[in-house]
Amino acid sequence: MLKSGAPQAAGVVTALVILTVSAGATFYFLTKAPESDRLLVKGLKELENGQYAFAVSTLSKAAENNSSGQGAARVQLALARAYIGVDQVEKANEAIAKANQLGSGIAEDPSLASQLANYYRMHAQYDQAVGLLRPLALKNVPGKRAELADLAALWGDEEFRAGKLESALRLWEEVKDLKEGSRYTEADARLATIYQRLSEKYAAEKKDKEALNYLSKLNAIADNPRNYEMAADLYERTGQLELAIDQMRKATKLSTRDDAARKKLALLLTKRGKELLDKGEQETGYAYLQQARSMDPSNSVPSVTMKQVKIDFAQGMPRLSGQVWNPNQDPINSLGMKVEIVNLDGEVLWSKETRVVDEYVPPLGSKEGKAVDITGGVSVKADGKCEFKVYFDGKLYNSYPIGIKEKKIEKSDGSENSQSSQSSGAASTGGDTRSPEARPPEKTEEPRQPSEEKTLKDLE
Repeated sequence: MLKSGAPQAAGVVTALVILTVSAGATFYFLTKAPESDRLLVKGLKELENGQYAFAVSTLSKAAENNSSGQGAARVQLALARAYIGVDQVEKANEAIAKANQLGSGIAEDPSLASQLANYYRMHAQYDQAVGLLRPLALKNVPGKRAELADLAALWGDEEFRAGKLESALRLWEEVKDLKEGSRYTEADARLATIYQRLSEKYAAEKKDKEALNYLSKLNAIADNPRNYEMAADLYERTGQLELAIDQMRKATKLSTRDDAARKKLALLLTKRGKELLDKGEQETGYAYLQQARSMDPSNSVPSVTMKQVKIDFAQGMPRLSGQVWNPNQDPINSLGMKVEIVNLDGEVLWSKETRVVDEYVPPLGSKEGKAVDITGGVSVKADGKCEFKVYFDGKLYNSYPIGIKEKKIEKSDGSENSQSSQSSGAASTGGDTRSPEARPPEKTEEPRQPSEEKTLKDLE
């Protein structure tokens, strides 16, 4: 009995051992982490230790073991960080692209975006760096708006130094819009400098609309009399005398002790007054002349003026017609008038002198006018390259371009001021078509501290 039972017992024991080993093996294989996960953990530890070359090898194997399964995108993003560590940026971008295809872009790993952006920054590839951070900033990923702002500020400085003003402008405007970052407080000063440079650039190129646009932005940041004076010059150049006067008034408010600014305002008032007189608006025009004298006592009110001036052509020859008008209370007993046709170089092409009032002609009474009609003795084109110059008793009264065409220009506030083109008419190209009211001289104010340092701050 014992002998026959021994083999049976041994068989049972053997079966139990086999079952135990089989169960243990099954449990081991069921609970063992996938090879790709093990390699990922190992690779991440190598990344933390700065062992980027080892991490590349480890994570590449992990990617081979898990090319499309769960966690594959995470492996690719980790591999991208390893590639950046060994300066293989192209391969890093390939890994990021694969992660995107697997459904997890760089937004899933903001630290990777910062790492890659920092690499691009160190290699002056700012466009690539900004391109990585901007989508994260738009999604309000914590910390990325400030990071993008600092990067845009750095790139903006580089573009400014390189003379790329438009690009620098866009970048610093982005810094201001983000309202974050360590250099946000510098935005206004930097933008003021860029606006100043751009306005000067476009003014030199005679792109007045663009120049005035940037001057408007500049003045919104920092009032400066020089900027208002520059805007006045541009408006005057295009015949926008009312707007030019408005800008010079602002300039004189900021620098009340600046005699040069007051004299310039007086000259503009005089020019506008004569322009209105030429159109037949006697009272308003003469009020401008009187106001000009109050701004600058050396600027005398003329004793005789022109009104209802018209420039046209008679049988192909330029003609000036209108009235010589006495705006004063006393009669004019003697008056000589000389008319010249002058080109842009100042060369006198034709000249004629006549006596408007003398001992043989009745005096010109107060508020009375006398018609004049003078046809030039030389043929010129109606292109604004020549002008009539009118003198009374040897003193220049005004100049009237022949055939000048008025322009359409945008005001500094962004609205458009339209002016009709004319091939003939009074010389002074007009501003507003409405009759302006004569404004009294404005009260003297203490000048505010000009923001010269702020608007002209140069990047070192």
